[in-house]
Amino acid sequence: MNVNFIAFSEVDAWMPSGMYNLQLNPSKFEVGFKENKKKTNCETAADGQMVESSEPLYSLATWNLSFTIDNTGAVPFPPMAFPIPILSPGLSIYPSISYFKELFVLPNNETHSRNYIKGIWGLGDLTIFGRVTSFTYDYDFFTSSGIPLRALCKLAIQEVPLPSSSSYFMSPDITRIPKVKESDSLVDFCEQYYNDKNFYLKVAAHNNLSTFRKLKTGTNLEFPPIKK
Repeated sequence: MNVNFIAFSEVDAWMPSGMYNLQLNPSKFEVGFKENKKKTNCETAADGQMVESSEPLYSLATWNLSFTIDNTGAVPFPPMAFPIPILSPGLSIYPSISYFKELFVLPNNETHSRNYIKGIWGLGDLTIFGRVTSFTYDYDFFTSSGIPLRALCKLAIQEVPLPSSSSYFMSPDITRIPKVKESDSLVDFCEQYYNDKNFYLKVAAHNNLSTFRKLKTGTNLEFPPIKK
């Protein structure tokens, strides 16, 4: 099973935005870990007071890999593209590279940020969920008229912590900025983040909300750290 890359528009999205399967397994695959440096900031608490907040220390996985996109006819599987694969050998591989960039490198038209990428190799023995930090490609084979038929691609991914699995998002001394979904309320958010619903008025004032009763779906709210 070759490496599969799945795109998600949000960190908690359950419906993929697209998928890209490699024709061949990577020629180089490097797995590492990047340590998040603990730092202390001075922020405004939900009750209006200034507090020091420390960012917890944790490690994030990284992938660095090299892979080939080939449409010379030497590989039995054609390169992926959208809306259909490049079926005929001898056609340009640029639509395949463009499709990969659209999924994982260029900003999403709705979120205005890069999609998240989930990488899976084998039967799930190696997985990562994060964002692309670097993507380069070198064309190394052309037709006589200059059409690119093969490219060596280099990809770097850095993991992002998931809200459901990382204690980082459960800490009361950091700022959270969730996106409002339908039926969300300030009271529920305060119970979730502060274990105290009575902070809702302070949070409403902090975000300059005219009312706390009806939140606008799709907007982001800032929940500052609470006083220790």
